[in-house]
Amino acid sequence: MSGLALIATLGFGGLVLYGIALGIRGAMTPSPAYMQGVGPTSRSKGGAVAAPAAAAPKSVYEQIGGEAAVNAAVNIFYKKVLADDHISRFFEGVDMDKQAAKQKAFLTMVMGGPNNYSGKDMREGHKHLVKMGLDDSHFDRVVQLLGETLLELHVPASLIGQIAAVAESTRNDVLNRNPKEDPQMSTVYDQIGGEAAVNAAVDIFYKKVLADDHISRFFEGVDMDRQAAKQKAFLTMVMGGPNNYTGKDMREGHRHLVKMGLDDSHFDRVVQLLGETLTQLKVPAALIGQIAAVAESTRNDVLDR
Repeated sequence: MSGLALIATLGFGGLVLYGIALGIRGAMTPSPAYMQGVGPTSRSKGGAVAAPAAAAPKSVYEQIGGEAAVNAAVNIFYKKVLADDHISRFFEGVDMDKQAAKQKAFLTMVMGGPNNYSGKDMREGHKHLVKMGLDDSHFDRVVQLLGETLLELHVPASLIGQIAAVAESTRNDVLNRNPKEDPQMSTVYDQIGGEAAVNAAVDIFYKKVLADDHISRFFEGVDMDRQAAKQKAFLTMVMGGPNNYTGKDMREGHRHLVKMGLDDSHFDRVVQLLGETLTQLKVPAALIGQIAAVAESTRNDVLDR
């Protein structure tokens, strides 16, 4: 996965929690920002009158308690990390105030909150740490400390389990294992063919979208060149490629579309067109299945429920 956090420059915790929003919605797999090429979150308050949705938050960011919870988690987590003899050495010389601020912005974004984050991809960001000896034992310890932090904050066990699974899915990128030497260690970005494949997929997908009578109206007046560029950057990041994406969170980005009538039928059609696009590009069925599952997991956020 890459577009995640960095253990030292973005924080050990980021490697795991990046997955929360990208991973809980399908870490290492594209989290499709369907309608407006927005980022890793969505909205969940249908239309102008949204009292029911407000009472039932959908994003992980909301579920764990929003800004206060993220701040508390990062602060507690780093205290544990710096006190741990096995991993503290990776933070020697790091400005921890700056580090914590970056981590909070990053985790807020990937868990579905406001996107104020910019940073390196995970593989690149951890490279120097691997040279310092970062290995599976350090990765395991970070996951353990993160779990302890979340338990301390009374995060539900079901969410902690999801986060742990996402953490595991980032192991190969964090430890800089070479996907060319072992294809099973490659990111989704690598597996589908990298930049050329992402570019082709986005271009084909939007041609289908704009030609579709059921959903094309949502793109009236949109600068499609700019839209496609944003979408390519976003998909590249969430599939494990370089992180050059900046944009709104998904919730905010779809708000005006829900007010225009965006509903399940439009969501279904977008997923269908995405599947057709990937099939046309000969993406393996297994990967298409992963992407479809991630798409489905974003339904309530996209439709602002």
